[in-house]
Amino acid sequence: ASLIIHYLKAQKEKKYISNAFQLYMAPELVNELLRNPDKLKYGGSQQEISVLFSDIRSFTAYTEKHQPEETVQILKEYLTAMVDIIKANCGIVDKFVGDEIMALFGTPVAYPDHALQACRTALQMREALTTLQAKWKTEGKDDFDIGIGINTGFAVVGNLGSEQIFDYTAIGDTVNMGARLENLNKEILTGSKIIISEAAYIKVKDCVE
Repeated sequence: ASLIIHYLKAQKEKKYISNAFQLYMAPELVNELLRNPDKLKYGGSQQEISVLFSDIRSFTAYTEKHQPEETVQILKEYLTAMVDIIKANCGIVDKFVGDEIMALFGTPVAYPDHALQACRTALQMREALTTLQAKWKTEGKDDFDIGIGINTGFAVVGNLGSEQIFDYTAIGDTVNMGARLENLNKEILTGSKIIISEAAYIKVKDCVE
């Protein structure tokens, strides 16, 4: 009876983890969590990660000029494409803040090239947006642009939600700096509209321009 209870409890735990993460995390990361569910215990730990922030430029003005249904549909199409790219590069979607995306790389499963994966994600997001912009143009729809910021460093990562709501996230100066770098795209006009920190650059300087 004890073995049966233990088995049922383990299966319930695995189902919970799978349901909670499979929509915004790469399958290999979900499988790792299923093998090691202790990584999701409440509380956080210091981990080196890379964080990516992406935000639509002037989206408030965009929503004011379009019907809610049209705005929701185009946002859904955009976010779906971006989430697919994040998952394909072993990142996880931490959260949506309106039209902003926050993604983490190098957690909950640690891997050494998380900064490179974040940079690769940013470039692929730009490419996907260019494709979407061309599609929207043929459909007679207004398009929009995005800015991206990437930072690498140590942050407190883990289940940092409340007793009622599970929230696997990261907090700290590394995360705050990533958000500020994204916002700098409004002031510093780069060709790619991607700004990375020095800490991220040190990790990827042999692989990217």
